[in-house]
Amino acid sequence: MMATAPCHVPVVEVYVTERLDVACLPALRPVLDAAVRLRPDSLVLDVAGCATIDAAGIGLLLDVHRDMWRAGARLTLRAPTPRLRRILRIARVDQVLSIVPADAAPAGETAP
Repeated sequence: MMATAPCHVPVVEVYVTERLDVACLPALRPVLDAAVRLRPDSLVLDVAGCATIDAAGIGLLLDVHRDMWRAGARLTLRAPTPRLRRILRIARVDQVLSIVPADAAPAGETAP
């Protein structure tokens, strides 16, 4: 019997198009949990369509960051609006999470 190599997913991208708040958690948490279970090297959350975030949303991001870190991987927030970036800075989450502009290539990839 021949052993098969485990599947490797280098990058998973999730586009957040709603507010990251307590109301969105029941829908978003299972999506992010499924993304983490794929064990990608990098999970990129494109938050360009996210207008704002509350404490519950920040808690979710930190939970996912911790799960990815434990797996030896990275969570990156891509393209936050100026308002979202300011909220993350005030909460000091910008010192923990990787935050990149819209034109940044996902981790492990090079821009064309």
